[in-house]
Amino acid sequence: PKNIQILTLLFLLMPIKNPLRCILLWLILILMMILHFNYHVGELFYGIDVARENANGVVPVGTHVIRNVFYHLPIIWILILLFSSSKIILKSLFVISIIYTLSHTAHLIGEFQSPDLSQGPLLILTLIISIILSFEHYKYMKIEFKEV
Repeated sequence: PKNIQILTLLFLLMPIKNPLRCILLWLILILMMILHFNYHVGELFYGIDVARENANGVVPVGTHVIRNVFYHLPIIWILILLFSSSKIILKSLFVISIIYTLSHTAHLIGEFQSPDLSQGPLLILTLIISIILSFEHYKYMKIEFKEV
């Protein structure tokens, strides 16, 4: 029992290793993007009209693309990380993480045009997590390439 307690404690104190670290960061990004959307919709409770200008009751194709890219594709990246560590996959996911970071950067810059006291801090955190994700993908890629 004492050995099991020590092993359990050691396991809990161990830093999270890749690819699990990357998976968790992707999940955090998904959660933050869901919060970002919910903050917009939540303004309804305060009587703020959240409808887009020229809204006609049809969701634009661009919105579907954004949802697929920022909500659905990260789930696919997570599944890929669970089952593959090939060089091409790791290089691709590293590049993809950089593209997401650039996108989050552009979105944060756009937020400064009409600052929001909820969205601003959330988007800053999202960018920080995205940068960390890119670094973690880079480290994971380098570790895997050394082991080959």
